[in-house]
Amino acid sequence: MRMATGLCLVATMAMVSCKKGDNPADKVKGGSGLPKAEAAAKGSEIAFVEVDSLATAYQFCIDGQKELEAKHNNFRQQLAAKERALQTAAEQFQKKYQSGGFTNEADFNKAQGALQNQQLQLQKFQEQLETQMAEATNAYQQTLRDSLNNFLKEYNKDRRYKMILSKSGDNMLYADKSLDITDEVINGLNKRYKKK
Repeated sequence: MRMATGLCLVATMAMVSCKKGDNPADKVKGGSGLPKAEAAAKGSEIAFVEVDSLATAYQFCIDGQKELEAKHNNFRQQLAAKERALQTAAEQFQKKYQSGGFTNEADFNKAQGALQNQQLQLQKFQEQLETQMAEATNAYQQTLRDSLNNFLKEYNKDRRYKMILSKSGDNMLYADKSLDITDEVINGLNKRYKKK
């Protein structure tokens, strides 16, 4: 489905360019030789941003990923501690059983029930941590999307672009490098992020 959408976008880009009589290839070295901003003013209505580059160059992403990694490590440590406590309790139960430490069936059942309860609590705790981690990741991603969308609205206030696409990996079959505004967007995002 994503590939079909990408092909539709490429076809739309080609139709828009052909209708206007503007060939984006004419805007690069060997064409008109115009810089990106001037080429945009001359009629290039489409640009793209390499969103994968945000992860390594946009300071908000770098900070956000470090924060998520710290939360993940903290959750993993908490879970490991509870797993060790359960393992210790299971070993103690097993030793007591093998040494005949349970004097009656009621004591055995009570100890076994406590162990099972501890196991259930561990499972619930793990689910809570997974939910918290998913919520933190979603909040980070939503803030990133909002930040990028708000910046692009401001960046494109002069309406020089009719469409700004996201390029991630190989989801675009071809795009002329003159349409790449990634560096400009990252620089602008970083300047705005530092102001906060």
